Amino acid sequence: MLIITNRNVNEGATDETAFGECVNDKGPNELRLAHAVRRKGGWTVTLVEEPAVLTEANLPSRVEYKKLLKKCQTSGKHCVFFIHGFNKTFPETLEQGALIEKRYGVEAVVFSWPSNPGGFTPVEYRKARRIAQASFGALDAALEKFGRYVIEQPFDRDALVECSVSINFMAYSLGNYLFQNYVVSNDYAAETRIFSNVILCQADVDSEKHAGWVNQIVAGQRVYATLNENDKVLAWSESVNYARLGRTLANLEAANTVYVDVTRGEGVGNEHQIWGKVDNPAVTGFFKKVFAGVRGEDASSFRYDERVNAFRL
Repeated sequence: MLIITNRNVNEGATDETAFGECVNDKGPNELRLAHAVRRKGGWTVTLVEEPAVLTEANLPSRVEYKKLLKKCQTSGKHCVFFIHGFNKTFPETLEQGALIEKRYGVEAVVFSWPSNPGGFTPVEYRKARRIAQASFGALDAALEKFGRYVIEQPFDRDALVECSVSINFMAYSLGNYLFQNYVVSNDYAAETRIFSNVILCQADVDSEKHAGWVNQIVAGQRVYATLNENDKVLAWSESVNYARLGRTLANLEAANTVYVDVTRGEGVGNEHQIWGKVDNPAVTGFFKKVFAGVRGEDASSFRYDERVNAFRL
């Protein structure tokens, strides 16, 4: 599993403690790449070293992204670029990436940001939001290079189609706030067009007026937003925020977005991590489809409800 992170490096560590819970010592825009492999004794994390003399040919991002594409082509697996949410330690982000890989048979690329700064939860949440705001430059660098070296420049949609695997993107929970800050920044230049599907999963962002920034998202095929009106984590978030996009059927107005409501699905309940902790076959089927670059709403269990502009179980 490929890790892209702006967390601080714990020099010499080769396990799940290789990265910490603060931003990189050189600042929030400093990125490091690493490989994470689960073994019997736990995680082995190997930092990608930077050559003493950097050239265009040996840049770590170019080398690693090309290796990733080759791995996907060889295995036939699709790829998911994943941004996690609030209050996740580095080991927990590894576990989430591993769960996505195991459950959906894909290659996961985890953008791991320091969302667990510590402290009393409401204060920690505000700290995490500030870190998310400061991290959009790191995401910009990661996606700009991802597009440049996986597909090569100038952007070639035919090359993406011919590679036989799809590349998809999911921002989860507060990871959507980081993504929002990126999209509304001057740095955003439609880098997300390399992804077949862009999924805003249980987004911990304001529902009201979200269409203003969501409509700016460019995807190769589709943009999705998932909803669970009973989401327990977003219910807590609403105690300090306005209504959350991932928890309300109001304001579903983005013209480029397919809204998917799983609230009424059997076994969904008040779950926040609907992609990992819900066993409903329609829900898991939706994610399997969107992670494969095809239409998730085509699953037979979903019906379009024009009253709220959403596909619903």
